[in-house]
Amino acid sequence: MNGFEAYQTYLAVKNHFSSKGYDFFKYNGKMKVSETKFQSRRDRFSFEKAAKRFKRDDFVKYLVANFSTSSAEWIGDLMNGKSEIAYKKWLKNLESLAYNFREELSLLHEREQNFNQLFAFDDGHPILYRMYMRHAVSINTLVILDDLVGFSKAWSKKDDMMLNDLIFLLDKYRPFIYTYNNIERTKYKQIVLDIFSS
Repeated sequence: MNGFEAYQTYLAVKNHFSSKGYDFFKYNGKMKVSETKFQSRRDRFSFEKAAKRFKRDDFVKYLVANFSTSSAEWIGDLMNGKSEIAYKKWLKNLESLAYNFREELSLLHEREQNFNQLFAFDDGHPILYRMYMRHAVSINTLVILDDLVGFSKAWSKKDDMMLNDLIFLLDKYRPFIYTYNNIERTKYKQIVLDIFSS
């Protein structure tokens, strides 16, 4: 990967997470961009630095980790220590996905014994949403729970910009987690049953 290819990859992942119309997987991570325009960018050295440091697939993972968990979008911000920490944490979470899912569900169970109440709007936003906003529950757990029970469909019926932003993020993030991890629905369903039926 060279600097221009890193730039194309960055734009593809960024547009995937910020635009309804662009799908990284549908377009195979490709974007029409001008190499001449890239050469005139002041931040092109950040892309060249990224190209030396990462293979393309690893750079995609690095960008996904950061676009899904932080507000950093500029390549200069993405090539700093905070973004590196976010990437390492994301990789670690992905490597031990089932363990983390179980731990986060246990935490949710301590907060609420009734599984269905995690998604309910009794006291403002649902408990699951509040725990995610406090960084007590990861986006990975949200994706898996949504795939098991489909809570985002009910949440999307609410006229709530914050919930809509989260649902958009979940929809954009979902294909990446399934690309990088083999998620067996029955295994995760059993984890939910083990925790919430005890």
